Order: sequence, then structure tokens, then C-alpha cells
Amino acid sequence: MKMKKKILATVLFGCALSGSAFAEKVTYEKAVADAKAYQDSLPHYENETTGLKDWEAGDATAAANQMGKWVKLGSSTMLNAGQYASVLAPSAAGQSCLKGEKGFIASTQSECVQWNSGGSFCYKYKTSLSMDSGFKAECR
Repeated sequence: MKMKKKILATVLFGCALSGSAFAEKVTYEKAVADAKAYQDSLPHYENETTGLKDWEAGDATAAANQMGKWVKLGSSTMLNAGQYASVLAPSAAGQSCLKGEKGFIASTQSECVQWNSGGSFCYKYKTSLSMDSGFKAECR
């Protein structure tokens, strides 16, 4: 019993010492100064171009992130999409995008899942994306 009390007292004393009694009060000014010092200590990679190939460095005078529209290039399957393997919605053609992006516009397949009782027309369809046919697309 004495051992349990001694352990409990030690744990409680340790918690009291590590608690808020010894915590430093942080002011807004101190937090801003610490953040500024941390930011100043970081290497600045944003404008670093050494080691990049010419096409990676880009043109410094060109505007970054130019917007364009998705344009269908030609029909393809997902298996042959290659660098165009980012799947886009069937309605993507003509939508906004970043110039230079590439993608694959999947086509849709509709299948009738419920005919009317006479079988003359379908009133419930199941639509799914088809990776067997679609279009390669680029943002231009």
C-alpha cells in the first residue's frame, strides 16, 4: 500500500511540475517574431532554377496558370491513353482547365434495367463510365 501511494505521489508531483505553472506565456508579438525567424531560416526554393532543364524552368515573362478549355483530340481507349490517363467526366469538353493539362474523357454506356410491362419502352436506365471508348483531351 505504501508503494502505491509513493508511486501515485511521484506521478502527481511530476504532472504538477510539467503543467501550466511552468509554461511560458506566449504573446501575439512573440508568435509573429518566432514565425518570421523560422521563415527566414528556410531556404527559398520558390525562385530557384539551378538544376532544372530549360523546359522545367519555364519562361519567367510568361503568365503562370493560364486558363483554357478542354478540347477532344481523338477517340481512344483507356488502355492506350498513356500520358492522357487522368480520367475526366463525359461533360468535360469545353470546361475550364489549366493550359497544358492532358486527360481522357470517358464515354458513357446506358443500359436498360427496367422495361414497362408491355416491353415497348425502357423507363429506368443504368448509366456507367466506359473505359473501352473515350477521347484523349488537352487543355488549350
